[in-house]
Amino acid sequence: MVLINGSLIILLAFICYVVVRSILIGRNYRNKVQIYWLKEMIKFLFVIYISLVISVTLFPLPLGFQYEYENLLRNINIVPLVTIINNISQIGTAYDGDVLFMISLIVRNVGGNILLFMPLGFLAPIVWNKAKGLKSVTFLGLAVSITIEILQLLESFGGGWGRVTDIDDVICNVLGAVIGYFIYVFFSKTGEKFKISVITNLNA
Repeated sequence: MVLINGSLIILLAFICYVVVRSILIGRNYRNKVQIYWLKEMIKFLFVIYISLVISVTLFPLPLGFQYEYENLLRNINIVPLVTIINNISQIGTAYDGDVLFMISLIVRNVGGNILLFMPLGFLAPIVWNKAKGLKSVTFLGLAVSITIEILQLLESFGGGWGRVTDIDDVICNVLGAVIGYFIYVFFSKTGEKFKISVITNLNA
């Protein structure tokens, strides 16, 4: 089995974005189109963020693995909140009764999935005009999360490969995107209220 490291994705995304964006910025500069450098930096951060999400959730990617349908069935949960509830019910019994470890495990799993998508909810409205509303951000978070879970499902075909497709991850991801969006709204309204040009220009 060959494992492809996720760092390659980040490097390729960095190179492709810098090349393509540099060409576009150069063209705008020649045409005397105003360039908002702060917004360009945020767009770059958004590309890096998406690359990191892909790297964390889908890599290392195994090549040359064998398909085992039994693993596929074991690694699927389509019942909302059942995994979280089951984990909570195991506090005090799992891991030789280590309560603190089990709680930290739940917090890392739930909190990690929420935090993972908060930047999406915050950055998407800045870099993409069609994602200015809550509905759009929620749909975007849902679409990205479901896509990741489907790809993880395909990876779980591999014998013994530890990918799990869980609806609870989707719920937490979407919640994170929504929280990130409300942080963006607060950020934007604060900029408008105090007439902070740096912030208002980002929404232009």
